[in-house]
Amino acid sequence: MNVGPGRQGPVHKTRPGYFCFGNGILLKLDLESPPSQHSPKTALRFAYSSLSSRSKFQQSPPMSIFEYNGSAVVAMVGKNCFAIASDRRLGVQLQTIATDFQKIYRVHDKLFIGLSGLATDAQTLYQRLVFRHKLYELREERNMKPETFASLVSALLYEKRFGPYFCQPVIAGLGDENKPFICTMDSIGAKELAKDFVVSGTASESLYGACEAMFKPDMEPEELFETISQALLSSVDRDCLSGWGGHVYVVTPTEVTERILKGRMD
Repeated sequence: MNVGPGRQGPVHKTRPGYFCFGNGILLKLDLESPPSQHSPKTALRFAYSSLSSRSKFQQSPPMSIFEYNGSAVVAMVGKNCFAIASDRRLGVQLQTIATDFQKIYRVHDKLFIGLSGLATDAQTLYQRLVFRHKLYELREERNMKPETFASLVSALLYEKRFGPYFCQPVIAGLGDENKPFICTMDSIGAKELAKDFVVSGTASESLYGACEAMFKPDMEPEELFETISQALLSSVDRDCLSGWGGHVYVVTPTEVTERILKGRMD
C-alpha cells in the first residue's frame, strides 16, 4: 500500500500493533482499541496526523516576495530641499549577492525615485517609467512635475494589479516654487502622501522609529543629510536583509549632492 503520490513511500506491516513506513518511521497503534482499528487505513490516518503536526514545528513561515532581496529606502524633506537614501545590499534571502546595488534612480535633476522590493521588478518598472517620461518630454517639451510623476507611477502599478510589480516606490522631488514633494505607494499604486518623511522596504519598521525620533522641520541641506544618514544606518543595523552601507542624494534648487555611506559590512 502506498501513502499517496509523492508522499512518504510504501507502508509495511511489521509485528502486531506496529506499521513501518518506507522512510523509517515506525508507528505504534493503540493495542487496547478494538482489532478493527488496526487496519492499514487506520495506520495511514494516524501517520498523516502525526506527520502534519510534526511539520508544523519544522517549517518556517512563508516568506513575502517583497523580502526576497532586502531593501531600505527613505525620503525626507527639509527647507526647500529634500533627501532620499537607500541601502546598497542585494541579497537572496540571507545570502548577500552584491554590495553596490542601485535602488535610487534619477528621473531628472529635481525628481528621484527609490524602488524597494523585488530587484528584477524594480529594474523593469524603472525602464518603463523612463520610457513614459521621455514620451512626456517629447510631447510637452518640459520636465514632469513630481505630483504628475507620482500619478503616472500609481496608474502604471494599478494597471498591473492582477499580476503586480512587487515594488514599493518612494518618490521625491521639487515642485512649483521649489516646494519639496514626497510620497510612497504600495504595489498596486495606492499613494501615501507625507510632509515629513516616507519609508519602504524590509527595514521600514526601524526606519519609522528612527525618523520619528530624529526628524525636525525646516532643516538645511547639511543637517538634513546628517539626519537621514543616521536614521538609515541605525535602521539597517536592526534588519538582517538590508544594509552594507548607504546611498544618499540631497537635492536643492541649485545642486544635487550624492554621497556614499560606509556602514557595517555584515
